[in-house]
Amino acid sequence: MNNKINAVAKAVTLLLAASSTAANADLVITEYVEGGGSNKAVEISNLGTSAVDLDAAQYAITLYSNGSTEAGNSSILTGTLAAGSSIVYHNGSADDAFKVGIESTVTYFNGDDALLLTKDGAIIDRFGKLGEDPGSEWTDANDANFSTKDKTLRRKASITTGDTNASADFPGTDNQWLVFDKDTSDGLGCPGEGACTAEPGVLIITEYVEGGGNNKAVELSNVGGSAIDLDAAVYTLSLYGNGSTDAGNTETLTGMLAAGESIVFHNSSADDAFKVGTASTVTYFNGDDALVLYKDDVVIDRLGKLGEDPGSEWTDPNDANFSTKDKTLRRKDSVTAGDTDATAAFPGDNNQWVTFDKDTADGLGCAGESACGETPVEPDPDTPCSGCEELTPVADPTTFDGNVYYTNVLTGSFDDAEAMKNAISVAITAGHQQLTYNQVWTTLSYSDEDPANSSNVIELYTGLSVSKQNNGGNTSDWNREHVWAKSHGFPSESQLGYTDAHHLRPTNVKVNSTRSNYDFNECSDTGTEVADAPGNYLDTAARCFEPRDQVKGDVARMILYMDTRYQGNDSNMPDLVAVDRITTADEVSNNDPLHGKLCTLYAWHQQDPVDATDTQRNDAVYKYQGNRNPYIDYPEWVQQVYGDQCGDPANPSLDVDVIIDAPEQVNEAETLVIDASATVAEDGSELSFSWEQTAGPELTFDGTKAILSVTAPEVTADTAIAFTLTVSDGVLDKTQVVNVSVINVPLAFDVSFSGNTELNEGESTTITAAIADEPEGLTYTWKQVSGAAAEYSADGLVLTVNSPEVSVDQSLVFELVISDGEEQVTSSVSVNVSNTLEDGWSKPEGAGSLGAGLLMLLPFLWRRRQS
Repeated sequence: MNNKINAVAKAVTLLLAASSTAANADLVITEYVEGGGSNKAVEISNLGTSAVDLDAAQYAITLYSNGSTEAGNSSILTGTLAAGSSIVYHNGSADDAFKVGIESTVTYFNGDDALLLTKDGAIIDRFGKLGEDPGSEWTDANDANFSTKDKTLRRKASITTGDTNASADFPGTDNQWLVFDKDTSDGLGCPGEGACTAEPGVLIITEYVEGGGNNKAVELSNVGGSAIDLDAAVYTLSLYGNGSTDAGNTETLTGMLAAGESIVFHNSSADDAFKVGTASTVTYFNGDDALVLYKDDVVIDRLGKLGEDPGSEWTDPNDANFSTKDKTLRRKDSVTAGDTDATAAFPGDNNQWVTFDKDTADGLGCAGESACGETPVEPDPDTPCSGCEELTPVADPTTFDGNVYYTNVLTGSFDDAEAMKNAISVAITAGHQQLTYNQVWTTLSYSDEDPANSSNVIELYTGLSVSKQNNGGNTSDWNREHVWAKSHGFPSESQLGYTDAHHLRPTNVKVNSTRSNYDFNECSDTGTEVADAPGNYLDTAARCFEPRDQVKGDVARMILYMDTRYQGNDSNMPDLVAVDRITTADEVSNNDPLHGKLCTLYAWHQQDPVDATDTQRNDAVYKYQGNRNPYIDYPEWVQQVYGDQCGDPANPSLDVDVIIDAPEQVNEAETLVIDASATVAEDGSELSFSWEQTAGPELTFDGTKAILSVTAPEVTADTAIAFTLTVSDGVLDKTQVVNVSVINVPLAFDVSFSGNTELNEGESTTITAAIADEPEGLTYTWKQVSGAAAEYSADGLVLTVNSPEVSVDQSLVFELVISDGEEQVTSSVSVNVSNTLEDGWSKPEGAGSLGAGLLMLLPFLWRRRQS
């Protein structure tokens, strides 16, 4: 409705638990992080000199949102908090750098929410002002940089006790907080104004082997300049399985370790090549387990992230080859100190590890990136490539019939390109058999075989013919390139897309690493030619990789295949989307399922059409994986599915810029005007306009003019309505949809009451309600909602009340309910009834000898009546 509302303010009494002398003054909120997205955290520290038993009372931190005084999400503090130690609560969706301590919904705050730290209900510290919504943030008039939004705040070192006045202004005249830039996380986990630091060590983890079966080993090396007496302190290496923070198998190091020497622990069931050093159960790890090296319980190095289970492996969005599963990792020569933050993201922005292929064992026993000794590998003539297995075909490409395989696409009638794409996806999903990552080696040895030399494969980016047996992790080897970079949506080997051979190609190891996970786009003019692969260009600033001309169409059809094949219908795969832009570093870091650049790829498909190489690959992958790339079988489908997005529609529309002036929202019952009169044809030809309503309550209007004028419907809740405009020159059409939200204006009235509201018991009164600008068609209902039951009658806006007898003064509250048949509002009035004294008392008949006694009691009864 269109009536204005005058809100009736209601008094709210806020009872805050007073700070108690029993409340521990040493427990203080010491850090608050309100960063980008879900980067939220709060740190609580023990600033006293002795440990706090958090289980001896109920310590809690509670969130109060948007000025509410009602408690929201809360976390209970448990355990013992040592002096100088901290507890950190973080948002479960925060970036890894903020995932310190414990995940908690108490971090679901924005800059305008308050936090209270309490002990047994008594406030011992606060952040923000309880009961106030500052808008979007609290600020400080004396510090232009201070804000509770998009900042990290740390408590000043001079503050040792909490602020117990939760209703005082915040941050107040004596601001207790230091301000750091948005998304600063290096202070989480320790009190104080500075970043957390830990003592580095010279004993570090220098090699990690996670190979096939039980081929597991870990190497520790002394990279310092002098020997380490391992018995002078307690040096331990502990395994943390599947995201646990409780140490599993542990090895204690003993003896002297000379500079440059190494200790190796291996799995007792490993192949002989890995049995270097000492057998140990600390090697009972998989790719998702963490190893932490300690000196006297202080972290001096780590591999993996403590407290995180990454699924099956940790990966690096900047290095497509890096993985903690099915790989050998060696520490870079430049690393001379351990990574002491065991809870930081792994491998982090500055990856300290060099990656070698699965089951590489020749570096165990010595520090450094190189092998300890060369062990030549003789090719096995009975296998398709080094370490590969023979595969059993699952389909026969010689009998393939596209009319049968794609029958629902070929015979289908589709309303739009997306519907056709979905039908293609269904066709190429049927029969798809998931390969293991090891089986991909074999598949590529056939799909990318050199037609002139069956012992070789052709590398994608270099175009070189190399031996199938030279597959592996050395820089001169070929490996498996994820053309749709795996960090763009499927980082785990268990996911279908990870091992989908339709987008996996043999590439030189160094070139694979150079391409990394960048999107594809034209960048030869701004980028640098890849030294090991002439004709390929990389522009790291633009986050772009351009392949050589001879394979641009191959790359395009592989990306379009992935975009079509994976629609979010597979249990372990997201909906992959080819986007017409370069993806951001944050999107890649988050494994967002996006890849670019669509319309560049579309152009490459046209420039480099399907050839015999494409067909060979399609047949070979079909033979071992059971499904096909539709854009190799039917190249014309690329235009039908993607042409509209790239300015090359299969069914062109009118070339006109449709200009529509329309509001985003309109109040119910108001006139809505949508103006397309600025739309004109480029060639000056006459245009016709046709409007059709496509969503919302049905409306009546003239839809044959450029300007659409219609009365917005009356609605009981905000409602979306939509209109489709078709512009035509008599031959071609163009349509555009306009969405408008119709805003429900809540029923509201300015109500006043007249009449006597102060009565003695037994008296009557008439109360009359008046409604400003009263519309027609309203109905009225009165009811008593509190106080002693009274006799009353109502006639429309008039209420007559007979007050009851009462023993004490009290208020009778009556509520007027006003309705228009769909919505209703209420307003209330109070009638105050006073107790009156009785006029006198007379002796009951037949009182007899009791009369005198009753007369003696009369004064007491009279006083009781007065009370």
